This record gives sequence, structure tokens and C-alpha cells, in this order.
Amino acid sequence: MQTRYYGNEKVLAVVLRTGFLTAKGSLVRSIMYPPPVDYKFENDSYIFIAVLTCIAGIGFIYSVFTKVANNEAVRDIIVDSLDLITIVVPPALPAAMTVGRFYAQRRLQKQGIYCISPRAINVSGSIDCVCFDKTGTLTEEGLDLWGIVPLVKTEKVGDTPTTTIITRKPTFGEPIRDAAQMSPDTLMVGMAACHSLTRLDEKLIGDPLDLKMFEWIGWTLEEPSVADNEKFDILAPTIVRPKPEVNANITEKKQQFGIGTEVGIVRQFPFSSSLQRMSVITRTLGDSEYELYCKGSPEMISSLSLQHSIPKNFATILESYTQEGYRVIAVGHKRLPKLNYLKVQRVVREELETELIFLGLIVMENRLKPETTGVMTVLKNAAIRTIMVTGDNMLTAISVAKECGMLEASDKVIVLSTESVTDSKDRVPRVQYTFANKMNPKEMTTSPIDSSVDQSPQMSILSRNNRTKFNNEFVKNIVEVETPSNRYHFALTGHVFGIVRTHYPELLSRLLVRGTVFARMSPEQKQQLVELLQGLGYFVGMCGDGSNDCGALKAAHAGISLSDTESSVAAPFTSKEPNITCVPHLIREGRGALVTSFGIFKYMAIYSLTQFVTVILLYSISSNLTDIQFLYIDLFLISVFAFFFGNSEPNPGPLVKQPPSASLVSAPPIVSILLHIISIIGFQVLAFIYTQQQPWFEPYRFDPATDEAAIQFAGHQNYSLFIISCFQYIIMAIIFSRGKPHRKSIFSNPGLIISLTILTSFTIYLNLYPFEWLRQAFLLIRPPEVYNFRLILLGFALAQFLIALFIEHWIVDYLLTKKILKCITSMRQEKSKKEYVRIEYELSRRCDWPPISNTPSVDSVYISNEELNNSTKKIFKGTEDLNNRHNQSITLTTGSIPQSGPGGITSSSGDDDRRHSSTLSSSFSRPRPRSRTTSSTSNTSIELQNQNKTKNLENIIINYPTDISSPGKSP
Repeated sequence: MQTRYYGNEKVLAVVLRTGFLTAKGSLVRSIMYPPPVDYKFENDSYIFIAVLTCIAGIGFIYSVFTKVANNEAVRDIIVDSLDLITIVVPPALPAAMTVGRFYAQRRLQKQGIYCISPRAINVSGSIDCVCFDKTGTLTEEGLDLWGIVPLVKTEKVGDTPTTTIITRKPTFGEPIRDAAQMSPDTLMVGMAACHSLTRLDEKLIGDPLDLKMFEWIGWTLEEPSVADNEKFDILAPTIVRPKPEVNANITEKKQQFGIGTEVGIVRQFPFSSSLQRMSVITRTLGDSEYELYCKGSPEMISSLSLQHSIPKNFATILESYTQEGYRVIAVGHKRLPKLNYLKVQRVVREELETELIFLGLIVMENRLKPETTGVMTVLKNAAIRTIMVTGDNMLTAISVAKECGMLEASDKVIVLSTESVTDSKDRVPRVQYTFANKMNPKEMTTSPIDSSVDQSPQMSILSRNNRTKFNNEFVKNIVEVETPSNRYHFALTGHVFGIVRTHYPELLSRLLVRGTVFARMSPEQKQQLVELLQGLGYFVGMCGDGSNDCGALKAAHAGISLSDTESSVAAPFTSKEPNITCVPHLIREGRGALVTSFGIFKYMAIYSLTQFVTVILLYSISSNLTDIQFLYIDLFLISVFAFFFGNSEPNPGPLVKQPPSASLVSAPPIVSILLHIISIIGFQVLAFIYTQQQPWFEPYRFDPATDEAAIQFAGHQNYSLFIISCFQYIIMAIIFSRGKPHRKSIFSNPGLIISLTILTSFTIYLNLYPFEWLRQAFLLIRPPEVYNFRLILLGFALAQFLIALFIEHWIVDYLLTKKILKCITSMRQEKSKKEYVRIEYELSRRCDWPPISNTPSVDSVYISNEELNNSTKKIFKGTEDLNNRHNQSITLTTGSIPQSGPGGITSSSGDDDRRHSSTLSSSFSRPRPRSRTTSSTSNTSIELQNQNKTKNLENIIINYPTDISSPGKSP
């Protein structure tokens, strides 16, 4: 907030919002109190725990009835029954899950990726769609000023310097690559004054684009070093003037151009993403009037400029630069003769930023980062969809997308265009679909308005090789039209995006599924795009580096910031390296962490159910595991395995196309757990029964008078079940330590391998021949000196291991996942739970949509209801003429005219006037072709005879620009 000092008067301010109600306060609140991550894995985990709770309830009821039947004490019944609940619902589950994320977060930190929300690591493993900002993310942060394209208002004829031809509209002149060759006109002053630079510690700071522009122009900026209470008398606190060597050249010509050498910046209107422009009010030394300089996107500046000041070749030249990937900025100018100083300080920008004089273009070169292309290849090979969402020009964005590999050379790009209508409520814009590069190469070098006058000299920026490339592109595009019509990408601007959301919501999902380039998007629209993609079932990642990406970074499942600005606070991940190599690193680490979380969750569930089965079997004989046995299982086996389980690193190889499952309540994990628990129950029951059938077996008899610290619960069944269950815990830790394709092999995890080796050896030692003091500590009642029984228990453990391998790797991974489910998924794409899969399936089989237009022009794409009624009357009259002239019996009904819905989709005759108007608009906005006869109906009747009178009324009366049934072909 800026103000001026008025003597001893106090400055009053109205505070509209404070705290969390402000924009930055809202951002801070979202960081301090982040919304819950709506992630399927976490939601399913709650369902799974609820199921375990139900199992615990069943066990609780069973234990109560069993112990009551055995006449046990009330205290023992309550304690033992409640103990089952803690066994089935493991209290260590959250800690085990946290350990896995801790390892992943530490590995990310080593790669220069910092995380402030560890819960988002697992979510990043499910990412199948990544949105990228362009400037500073895909391309270099710094922009190099390539040159300027000034206007030429007069053209010299012959060798006489005074002979000139005044053109009706200006044209672009030759591009200027060196500031020394630039004339000291208003464009130079606009570049020197229209910025937001300031000095701090004798150093210019501000927007990098403004810095490059100001350094290129060769001027200096001076800010008076006076106290704030003395600035009231200073008219222009910031002054820009050329450097001495530049000033000498300007002084020679300033009388000719009427430009002073010192310009004061009186007021600034900062850049706004929604307005796509900034402006300043200046006053030149010796001038009595104020001036306005406005800088912004070429589309916005041209819309605010007087039409006679816009060059006739504006669209052609702008397209030539943007297709080459340059970033183009336009500058406009306006004198303010009726404003005094007081009005200048109070006027709003909307009143001034109109009726500008178009001055020229500033061409910035934004090079692609060297890492971008490789990362795009990695993501595309992994079937991860990539989308560009930027505030830059459409053609520039398409050029960068092709250069980095987001769009292949063989891909067709369809640009959506529309027209926003505000003068009538019953007029609705119509969407048109046009190939992005479907143009004649001649249009690249001459103006489509008047090729005889405008020869587009600035096309000298294109070398001979580049022109050959354009010609080759055109030939290639002719071939591309014959490729399958379902291989295409949509490119649209934020303006079209907003219109489609408002007027054609039924088209929105199709555009989102096939949209690859979203240009001129505001920060709010970026966030809306991310949320809409999530609504289709995508797991969306967002990578950006600016404050205008904060909303999208917060809304995405995994937002990655490449800078330390506000975006790093909004995004859960921040990369130290300012390039997108962090994206595959994060996805790879997220997939490994997700597999780890699945493995830990399944392992903890199997551990709980295994111990539950063991305790239930022992409860049936009024026995239980001893305290030291519980301690060994929980502290030494489960805790150690859970601690080292997540230490397996992700697979450093290429990302596979199929990401790990994100749902616990799905066929593979449920079948896996069920089959494993059936196997575990089978071997425990087998060991329990086999022990009872031995000749040396002595049944356990519960004696309340027995000293609890001595031999209570000790027995042969206790021994057998304890040993076999310990082996089962070890086996499940090995089985669920999944390796490829998302993680390294278990042998790359030294902590887990060492702990498995030590604990397996110790369990075997407990089974075969432990020390006497160790046997007494565990309260083990060993069988007599019969090693056959102990070896048989080892045989049971080996059989359990082989069966578990068979279940997990052959039944679950191969048969169920790779065969059955993959076959079902491919056969039922139209009924997929993910909406984007159903839409993609539909689009891949439609050859009649979208309807391609010959030209991208949308000058006349709508008609009002009144025009529609008048035009319909003409159709009826023309039909009567046809009947009278050719004696044809053509029956005309409302339902006989096929109507086109949004985007050319055929709809029934009961649709509203909006759809009717979108169908007929292009016909009535175009003049009828000439014929030998004076009547247009005569020409139509001749056409009817040539076609054997077989076409319907629509093909007779309505002349579409293309054949809708074959969108790739011209009529």
C-alpha cells in the first residue's frame, strides 16, 4: 500500500479483511489446517479396520462363552476377552505405516525434494496425470529479449526521401535485434517506463521479464534518495533516462520525434493475471500532458487499441512468432490531455486502458530446459498423461509442447475457438474445431488480407531451413488427415474453457480427457482444471513455480513447487533443483512407498489374524500364550520387521505403465489375505491336532491354583502353536516384501535381510534344542527327546512358505491380476469405475466427432432466436419453390431437420433454440454462391438433380463447411 505525506495530517485507511480472511491468510490457514486427503488407500484402510473390529467382536463373544463354560473367574474372562480386541486391531499399525513414509521422505530429501505433508507421498504413487506450467517449469526461468517488431506507418517510394505513401493501416516493419538501431519513439519510452522495477541496495530488482527488457533498452532508473515526508513535493519519484552513450543518439533525433530524454513514472497499475496487462502513467520532461503506456498479451492489447492503429498483418506476424515458441508482448500508448495530477492519482485503470495506440511487439526467447524432453519421454513411456496449463499464448504453448515431446509429430492438434457474446441474452457462442497447423505455407509469408501490399518483411527471422520445415509440416499434415480420427489432442484457451463450462458442460469431460494444451489460463482456471480432472478419476500432479500456480498446487493430489516463493508454501513438495526431473523421482518414490504401505498393512493384518487364530485355539483348552511369548512376537518379530520393511528403495529402472493398486478393498489384496489366512489356519490346526495324536502327548489342564509366574499356560499345544506361528510371521514378512517392478529386491534391504536371518535362526534354535534357561524363560514344554516331531514342525514351516509363494506370485499376481482382471478391464472399459476411461473408450470409437471446420474464424457463429425464425421461414419458402419447380413431394416437418447440439453432436428436434442456432448459424452467416440464374433455389434444384434427388433437406438447404460424418476431410 502506497500513499503520500500530507504535512501533519493522518492517513486514514479502511481495513477490509484481516487474518485468515485475506488471500495470504487463507493460504496460511490451508497450510496449518490442510483438508483431509481424499485418498482411496486411506479410506479403504478405515473399512479394513472396521472389518477387523467385527472379527474382534466375534472373537470376544466366543471367548466369553468359552470361558464361562469353563467356570473361569470373572476377572480372567474380562481381561482375556478384551485382550482379543487388541490382538485383532493392532495398535502398532499407525506407527508401522509412519515408518514407511519416514524412509520415503528421507530418500526424497536426499534427492533435493522436500515434503511438508508426508501423507501425500503415498498419493503420488497413484499419479496418472501431471499438469505442468510452462514458463520457468518446462522452459528456462530467465527470458532473453530476442528483439522488437515496430510499426511502419509510411513507406518510401524511390530514392526521394520526402516522397511517401500513407497507408490506411500500419504494418509491422523489420524486426530490430539491437537496441542501438531503435528509433527514439514512443515504443522505446514504453519499454523504458512500463515496468515494476525498483532499486534495492543500488541494484535493480523486479520481474525477470522487466529486467531483461530494461537492460536491453539501455536506460537507467533513478529513485530519489529523500525521506518519505519530503516526497509530497516531488511529481515523479521514479525517473528513467537513457545512458550517456544512448542519450547522444537520442538527442540527435529527439527534435524529429518529439521525445524527451527524461521520463517520470507518476503512477503504476500492477500486472494482473486476470487482466493480462500492466500499465503506467508517465510525464516526460518538458511535456505538459500525462501519458499512459500499457504492456500485456498481444490479444489483450489489440482488443484495447483503436482498430486503425492495429497492423493489418497482426494475426499473421503474431502467429509466425508464437509458432516458433517465442513469447510475445505487445505495447500500447495513449495521451491523457484532460487529466491533472490529482485526477491521475484517483482515476481507475479501467477508465484509462481503452482506445490505445498500438506501438509494436516485444519478442522474448524462452528456451526449453535441457531436462524437459527426457522427463516427458519417461512419463509417456509410463503411460502417465501430461498436460500443459499456462498463461502464455496458445501457439507458443503448442510449439513448446511439440518441442518437448508432450505432443508427437504425428499427433493432430485441434484448436477450440469460440466467440463470447454479451449484447444479447438469447445468443450463445458456438464452439468450432480447427486443426492447429492446417494452413497454406503461403500464409506464413504473406498477409491474408492483402498480399500485394504486405510482404511481411519480419519473416526474415525464419531461415531457409525453417521455411523448408514449415513446408514439410504442411505436407505432413495432409497425410495426418488420413490417419485415424481418434488420434487427436485438444488445445484451448482459458476464454474457451470458461465458455464451455458455462454453456456446454456436456462437452467439458471430453475436452478434459483429450485436452493437452490449456493456454491463457488464469490462476483460478488452473485450479478448476485440476479439480475437474480429479472429478473424472485422475490422480493429478501439478508442477509449477509461480504464485499464480498456488491454487492448482494446493488442489492437486501431489503439488510440486520449483521455487521458494509462495508456491513452495502451498505445495506439499518443493524441489531444490529448478527442473521437472523431480516429477519421475517423486512418482517412483511414491510408488515404492505405496507398495510398502500395502505390504505393511497386509502384513499387520495377517499378523493380527494369525495371532487371533493362535489365541482362539488355545482359548479352547483354557490356555494362552505366555507373556514372554507375546513379547517375543510383538517386540522382536513384528516390530523389527515393520521397522526395516519400508527401507527397501524404489526400483531405479523405467517407470512401468501399470501403477500399483491404490485400493485395499479390491480383489487382489482381499484374495491374497483370505488365501494366506486359510493356509495359516490350516497349518495351525494341523499342528494342533498332530500334537494331540502323539503318544507322548499330555493334555493341558487349567489349574487356577498354579503359580502364574511358573508354568501356567505351558503345554504341548502351546509349544506347537507358538513355534509354527513364529515361522508364519517370518514367512509373511518375506512374502509381502515385494520387489520389482516398483521396488528393489528384498536382498537390497540389508536391515531386513539381517533381521530375517537372525530371527529365523533363533526360532529354529528354540524349536530344536534351546538352553534350559531359555526354555524356562519362554515357558516351553518340549516334547521328549523325539527330534522327528521338531523336524516335522520345520517341515510344516517349509510347506507354509512354498504355499505362500504359490498364492502370492502365481494365484494373486499372475493369474488374478495379470490375466483375469486385465482381461475383464479390457473387455469392460465402457463400464469402468473411472469416468475418464469410459469417455476415452467412447471417443476412441467415434469417427463423427469432433466436426472439423475449414477455417478457425468465428466471426459469425451464432444467430439470435429472431434471426433463427426468419431463416427458418426462408427454408420453408425455398422448399415450396422446389416443390413447384420440380414437382417433388418433399415433406417438411420439424423432426425431419437433423439438429446439431454443442460441438456438432446430433440431437433430437426437441432440443432448445440454442442447439438449433448452433447448427444453422454458419449457413445463414455465409453468402449464397453465384449461379447463372437469379434465383438461389434454381441453383439448388440443379444440385438436387445431379445428386439423383436422394439427399435430405439439410444437405439441400444447409451448406456445412465440412462433412460432419468425416471430420478429417474437407468438403
